Amino acid sequence: MSVAAASTLAGLAGPAAAQTMPPAVADAIRAAGVSPNEVGLLVAPVDGRAPIATHNAELAFNPASTMKLVTTYAALSLLGPDYRWTTAVATRGRIEGDVLLGDLVLRGGGDPKLVIEDMAELVARLRATGLREIRGNLVVDDSLYDVGDESYEKFDGDPAQPYNVRPYAALMNFKATKVVVRPQGASVAIELDPPLAGVPLVNEVKLVKGPCRFGAWGLAVRDAGPEDKPSIKVGGAYSAGCGEQSTMVAVLNHRQFIHGFFLGAWQAAGGTWSGRTIVERGVDPSLPVLAQWTSPRTLADVVKDINKFSNNVMARQVMLQTSADPVARRPATLERARRTVAGWLERRGLRSPELVIDNGSGLSRQERISPVSMTRLLVDAMRSDQAATFVDSLPVVGVDGTMKGRLRDEPVAGRAWIKTGSLNDVRTIAGYVDAASGRRYAVVMLVNGPRAQATGAAQDALIRWVHANG
Repeated sequence: MSVAAASTLAGLAGPAAAQTMPPAVADAIRAAGVSPNEVGLLVAPVDGRAPIATHNAELAFNPASTMKLVTTYAALSLLGPDYRWTTAVATRGRIEGDVLLGDLVLRGGGDPKLVIEDMAELVARLRATGLREIRGNLVVDDSLYDVGDESYEKFDGDPAQPYNVRPYAALMNFKATKVVVRPQGASVAIELDPPLAGVPLVNEVKLVKGPCRFGAWGLAVRDAGPEDKPSIKVGGAYSAGCGEQSTMVAVLNHRQFIHGFFLGAWQAAGGTWSGRTIVERGVDPSLPVLAQWTSPRTLADVVKDINKFSNNVMARQVMLQTSADPVARRPATLERARRTVAGWLERRGLRSPELVIDNGSGLSRQERISPVSMTRLLVDAMRSDQAATFVDSLPVVGVDGTMKGRLRDEPVAGRAWIKTGSLNDVRTIAGYVDAASGRRYAVVMLVNGPRAQATGAAQDALIRWVHANG
């Protein structure tokens, strides 16, 4: 970014900028019982002209998931939109006929979306080499990331929530599976999709009569059993009138999940294996590679998933990937990733003294950014080589992602690209609105306070107002 452009951006909310909250937004804020002191907003044309609305624009707020805009724009710039992840499988031992007399080594490459279809294809490639039986262990080399041994984030104390899964260099299927529940006679049948081979499923669900009152979302799913022989218990009440339902849950730790996930795919492909799964960091890199999996998804594809559907674990993986150096065998760390993103912002002329980056996903009580800093980032993105990819990753108002159900059948539907954010006491939006005049605006509204969740109507009023008045 040029010095002139940086200077223009720096003036977005300077001392001369008057506090101007659109009346319709102020009315909605007041109706929600929210103090104006708990709201920060800024609306500015991306062509560098003066803002048309600003309120508390230089104050730092918790951005919730709008922080993903910082992470994804940085990743697109640092890694490139065509970046792809690679997962390699090597052998430690010798192959005699169709039998591996030794270990199979899986090197995690940080792929944030290695799902069951990908594992099935990777296993098919292994089988295509002629390998049928493994007489050793599955060795997981997770050394690309150095983020500790915890498998889930203690953000809200619920390890079954997929958003609490911690990053892992050999992440498989988000460490989550779908629990499918269906009434079957006087009881309830339960299965996992994808299945986790060798992991017993303990059904403690009670079927109750009547209309659908207790659905799959009310079931309690928890890990049980010892470390080397885990099981999954599902309990709670389930109404017969609910029919078949399902819910995604995070289960087990990373090692346990990978064991069941790989074993299931291997057995489905006709393979035989009765060994253990162990984690071993920094396995000899010169071991012969038997098969390699390159993700069919580019970073641009992954960024679209992150922003449209607000996927936290994918965002965290992507931020870590910006600081990974597999050639030098230097693992990514959270602190190094923070410095990498901060350094990139500095080079773009987007230094933000109030900015606090925690994990890059917004699932944090520590992260902070001001409306003016977020707006500068949005304006800069529109002037960059990543503009089209970045905008395309955002939820389209009234059309898809987290904005699919909002402002539908209104003139602004399909004309605004907005990332949402929500935590307890936090509700935020950031993105772009194309006004009826044809001019594009960067729009940011951050609300922090005990009544923040009631400000959805105020956010919609701002988007509507920008489209009509910009």
